[in-house]
Amino acid sequence: MKRFYKDLRLAVIVAALSLGACWLVGKSMFGHHEHTHDPHQWLHEQLNLTTEQDRQLIPIEKKFVSKKQEMETLIHEANHELAAAINEDGNYSSRVKQAVDKIHMAQGELQKVTLEHLFEMHTVLNPEQRKKLNALTTDALTHNP
Repeated sequence: MKRFYKDLRLAVIVAALSLGACWLVGKSMFGHHEHTHDPHQWLHEQLNLTTEQDRQLIPIEKKFVSKKQEMETLIHEANHELAAAINEDGNYSSRVKQAVDKIHMAQGELQKVTLEHLFEMHTVLNPEQRKKLNALTTDALTHNP
């Protein structure tokens, strides 16, 4: 029985840490920054985008926002499923495992969607801007915001 609670606690901690890591990466790349409240404007300033580049990025940004919201909804739903399974089953049941797996899948997909978005932005950027975007991305991944 002690092992069960130890495993359950570990699963909840891993799920929380995974969600926290995704949130931190997303927040540091697209969230609130000291310079402005608008992440699009902040990125525009960081990359020195032209008006034409800004215009070309609009559909790319819209597509990303849609996919991001979809993944965040899945994470939210899976967290509710996990909470219900923990409350109803009271043990490390198959429902708990499935909910944790669903959370991890959605978090992984969110990270993939974010990276696909960043690389899709490369199609609009010049080589110097691509290098800067990659530097901002790797900085966000390796430093606490």
